[in-house]
Amino acid sequence: MNTRIAKWIIAAVVLITLGAGYQISTLGFDYEFEHFFPSEDDDLDFYYEFLDKFATDVDFVLIALRNEEGIFDEAFLSKAKSMCDALQALDEVERIRSPFDARSLSLGPFGPIDIPYLHWDKPDLYAADSAKIYAYSKGVGTLFSEDAQSIAILVKIEPNLSKQETDTVYFEMKEVMNRFAFDEMHVAGKVIGQAYYIEQIQFEFALFFSIAILLVVFILSLVYRSIWGVIVPLLVVMLSAIWLLGLMGVVGKQIDIMTALLPLVIFVVGVSDVIHLLSRYFEEIRNGKAKLEAIMVAYKQVGMATFLTSFTTALGFLTLLSSGIQPVRELGIYAAAGVFIAFFLSFSLLPAILVLTKVPKLAYKEPSDLFWNKLVRIIFFFSMRNQWKILGATLVVIVVSLWSISRIEVNNYLLEDVGKDDPMRYSFEYFERYFAGARPFELAVSVKDSTLDVFDPAVVRELERVDKYLQENFGVGDVISPLTMIRSAHQALNGGRDSEFRIPESTEELNKALKVVQMFRKRPEFEALVTVDGREARFSGKTGDMGGKKAKALGMALSDHFANDDPLHTIDFRLTGMAVLIDKNNETLSLNMMFGLLFALGVVAVIMGLLFRSVKMALVTLIPNVLPLLAIGAVMGIAGIDMKVSTSIIFGIAFGIAVDDSIHYLSKYRLERGKGRSHVWALRRTSVSTGKAIILTSLILCAGFFTLISSDFTSTFYVGLLVSITLAVAVIADLFVLPVLINKVHR
Repeated sequence: MNTRIAKWIIAAVVLITLGAGYQISTLGFDYEFEHFFPSEDDDLDFYYEFLDKFATDVDFVLIALRNEEGIFDEAFLSKAKSMCDALQALDEVERIRSPFDARSLSLGPFGPIDIPYLHWDKPDLYAADSAKIYAYSKGVGTLFSEDAQSIAILVKIEPNLSKQETDTVYFEMKEVMNRFAFDEMHVAGKVIGQAYYIEQIQFEFALFFSIAILLVVFILSLVYRSIWGVIVPLLVVMLSAIWLLGLMGVVGKQIDIMTALLPLVIFVVGVSDVIHLLSRYFEEIRNGKAKLEAIMVAYKQVGMATFLTSFTTALGFLTLLSSGIQPVRELGIYAAAGVFIAFFLSFSLLPAILVLTKVPKLAYKEPSDLFWNKLVRIIFFFSMRNQWKILGATLVVIVVSLWSISRIEVNNYLLEDVGKDDPMRYSFEYFERYFAGARPFELAVSVKDSTLDVFDPAVVRELERVDKYLQENFGVGDVISPLTMIRSAHQALNGGRDSEFRIPESTEELNKALKVVQMFRKRPEFEALVTVDGREARFSGKTGDMGGKKAKALGMALSDHFANDDPLHTIDFRLTGMAVLIDKNNETLSLNMMFGLLFALGVVAVIMGLLFRSVKMALVTLIPNVLPLLAIGAVMGIAGIDMKVSTSIIFGIAFGIAVDDSIHYLSKYRLERGKGRSHVWALRRTSVSTGKAIILTSLILCAGFFTLISSDFTSTFYVGLLVSITLAVAVIADLFVLPVLINKVHR
């Protein structure tokens, strides 16, 4: 490369950077729960068909209001009623279900009469209302807490709102709720969750971008102790991040919880490329070569190895394409693109800068004077003197890790991404403690016989059996279904007495109630529970956030019970809903990630086998790169960390990054052997020459990822912790275990 080409490269980089900078201004932040549903899935198709027939199960906001002096307090109830009225007035609010509109029915001479559960504006009736509500469990656990100190309000939002409309609803509701003061107020639901996640993503994106810059500056300052040694590498990785974000702007990709990590990932991965190239360049300068010759030698000797490391790192990220989750796939695509952008700039912009600038003084520092060179020599001689001990320790680590991995369970929770001390989690758990919960439950029911509908007496009896099982064995609370209308009709026929809110036992009374039900057909509640033809219906309710593993076990027990122990003859049913899809997604993703990882391991083994033309060397490459993955599994098994979306994606990411060091080490070893040196001398030269760069780049990578443990998102926390552990183990494996394995193979 001459000065003319170098200037053209810098000019091109400046122009592209200006364009990328403009595109960054178009980036937005997004978090849609639906994006985390599995794509091209039978359960997803069924869920969307279910939504077409009924209302959605997630377009709601739950609000809990607490009064330490108890619910039945005139000032408290008046204030709560005023807030409900203000919320109902919002354009995007479809309806509100609260203690103020809960009614029992009675049939009068002129038709149905609504009898309020709670006469909020008549304090003299509070005692009677309280006695009825808690004697007959009228809304207890759904509208009223069991300790009689909280009420719950369900705000139903218009379905299928755009992100902008959802944000508008959130801020309007927030403004209304801020006008009222209660002892405690807790909110949960999709609208709240999406707004919260977007706020957190914006904050953490800015935070980790800033941390990445400071971290790179700090470590480069320690390594090179030179302004040149800080500015040049930092410039390359800064531009890599800018180009990647610009690319996202061009294709219209918004920043979400996954892609918020990209700037940090590109920073630490890009610095690795720069350090390897600079280390070789400085080494050639110290060997007496002229600047241009040193650049060419470094370019040739490190170029192929760095390309291979970029390829394997990208391959690790691309294993995420096996996921059925859109944000996870997009993380894999853009991270892989960012890796190649960093490689391109490291081997175009960096050489151009080296051509146009003077050789920095730090290049002339003698290797023997550097702490890192002394350290890698000590490590090499230690590993050669204790080969059998190292192999024995490696075997022990493998056995312990495999045992620990066997203890890992596949499980997930709806709020697993929120920290334990987060106010949002506390609000979510408040509904778990005092109400039916906040996890949506949906069961779709269809009538088998085309001549029947859900209000046929035989069908009603089977629906009653399902309802009883759900409440007693599945733990579903706040259940509404076609049976709710039948109970209300029977109650209305019997003077509105609370004790008559039940399914009649006699066929004659049931038929009377079913006739009354026909009076409700035009009500919104009817349409939300039964299809127009009357042949399909839903059981809708809430449960605690029991976790995907328990929910799956309960679902299987439900199916098994009615398939074998208590067969149903007139109806079929199927679990559906957002929670079911998330649980399934978590399980399938975990398996897909493992298959993707095995594929990546196989590709790396083939590359190394072709590079050395040796099956033994291919196997030698795999061992030090499997060890870090086993270490992740060991930590997860011992610490009780479940396999879920946030942890399963770590394996592919960690492998792609960790394998880089092995490739650099083996590529240098191959070059030394090509010079006719013995394998022991080649190992020593490789450890001294490449070992320093491996330690420095791994130090930067570990420090970079470790900063993620400060995140409020559990998924980000696990990425930071487990990837850092992986990289630390990878350094140990490459500098202690890999030389021993190569030595044994060549002997």
